Amino acid sequence: MDSHSLSYTQPLLFLFFIVTGVGLVRLPRSKGKRLVCCGVAGLFLVSWPPADWLFSRPLVAQYPVRPFAPATPLQALVVLGENVEPPDREEPYPVPGTNTYRRCEQAIWIYQQYGPLPILVSGGRTSRRYPTIADTMSGLLQRGGIPEDMIWTEDRSRSTYENALYSSMILQKHGISRIALIVDVVSMPRAAACFRKFGIDVTPAPCDFRTLGPWQDELLPNWIAVRRNEDTLHEILGLAWYKLRGRI
Repeated sequence: MDSHSLSYTQPLLFLFFIVTGVGLVRLPRSKGKRLVCCGVAGLFLVSWPPADWLFSRPLVAQYPVRPFAPATPLQALVVLGENVEPPDREEPYPVPGTNTYRRCEQAIWIYQQYGPLPILVSGGRTSRRYPTIADTMSGLLQRGGIPEDMIWTEDRSRSTYENALYSSMILQKHGISRIALIVDVVSMPRAAACFRKFGIDVTPAPCDFRTLGPWQDELLPNWIAVRRNEDTLHEILGLAWYKLRGRI
């Protein structure tokens, strides 16, 4: 559930702009030309869709692009929340963010196909003034037809590690050790590793796979590719940090 409020890509974009600008100032020199080339190449790669597809392969290639089909019986589903839009004047109620919504929809589909199974939703409070992410997800699941008594909530976590830590306590309390874990495909390696660290047998049930769009969206640099590269870099750095801290 790590927040994406801090972008790991934006500093890179800024760095490449600086490199390009310094190179332009020193353009008459050979070093200046090399700096411009490096800066422009960096800007291009960060925003080029084929590059974002390639950079994400180490994280997502292990997960086939197909509907979820568990190889072994499951005891529960676990859904990690990402973000919730707080109430405002126009919408005086919390609204699940896009990724949170898609994960809940995936859980509803799996429940309908392979349930009934208890669904544990995990996500803490982003502000004292607003409901927790888990409570918002629970409401969404209930509107999708999941009985309230089949939904468990973990509402203390503020990171992927805490998702696993507090969720595993609830699961172990109910004698559950085998779950389907629902999170976006890029985040799955780190999230699954965290749960396994606490002795939970994880069957990945990823969502939000990358799909091909119109040719101009797949060949021309755009901000969608920047965002995807941001997510990929976020997860790569997160994996490295968690390994360094002994969390996975």
